[in-house]
Amino acid sequence: MNVVKTGNHLGARITDVDLSKPLDDTTFQSIHDAFFENQVVVFPNQQLTPEQQIAFTQRFGHLEQHVRKESRLQNQPEIFVISNLIGEDGKPLGAVDAGRFWHSDLSYKQNPSMLSALYSVEIPEKDGRIYGDTQYASVVAAYEHLPEVMKKRLEGLSAVHSYAYYRKKNRLAQQEEAKQGGRVIKEAELSDEQLKTVPDMSFPIVRTHPVTKRRTLFVNEAHVSHIEGLSVEESADILGQLYEHIVKPEFRHVHSWSRGDLLMWDNTAVQHKATFDYDLPLRRLMYRTTVRGSVPY
Repeated sequence: MNVVKTGNHLGARITDVDLSKPLDDTTFQSIHDAFFENQVVVFPNQQLTPEQQIAFTQRFGHLEQHVRKESRLQNQPEIFVISNLIGEDGKPLGAVDAGRFWHSDLSYKQNPSMLSALYSVEIPEKDGRIYGDTQYASVVAAYEHLPEVMKKRLEGLSAVHSYAYYRKKNRLAQQEEAKQGGRVIKEAELSDEQLKTVPDMSFPIVRTHPVTKRRTLFVNEAHVSHIEGLSVEESADILGQLYEHIVKPEFRHVHSWSRGDLLMWDNTAVQHKATFDYDLPLRRLMYRTTVRGSVPY
């Protein structure tokens, strides 16, 4: 197995390992260590079935089933489908709009995600150019480079992570895109029972990584509605400063996809955002597995 760093604070390429086959404990431990050291890693040129992707990623922990049932892979609910493809019934085959805003996956859950693994089945490509890059930002590096006055200001503060807030924000963005003439596919509505499974959660803004023990910022523009105990104005001011700081170029890494990439990222250590620079007939089909994490502290 070969590990080559591809970025400053985050990013590595791991080659000479076949994830379709069972891994011995020594090899898996090496992958585990390289992953948490580099925060985002890609395994290129993989040929994985959904079963093999599930088998590999569940070695890191319990796999989540996304609240959006319509975007789960049939008969394999651990796989969350991300795609712009439309089925014969006229409905999306997967989540069309995933990653519109900077976020960490499932930050609104009682046990937010530890890691996500996204496998590229089809990628949008035209005339040799690849579309649909994914951007990452290290919230570990962002916290470590915060001014001391801001670190002190954040001590003891908690933010509310809300899936309901995200759904509303996403709908407003879709409406705005429709006004601009963009192609908009309406999200499937969630039932009251589904929404009850994702109530609002309050977590410390500065959390400790459960594996590396490094301090990290745990707020994101997609899911965080407000900071508890502050006025609307002060909450918005602090969050705005943090969001601007997190995505500074020095903390970022961009992944340009190839078919067969398995890309894994640490949701405690990074945020990510999709790039929507493609549309049909350019096709995109991705399978994501998500490993449950621990309660932030």
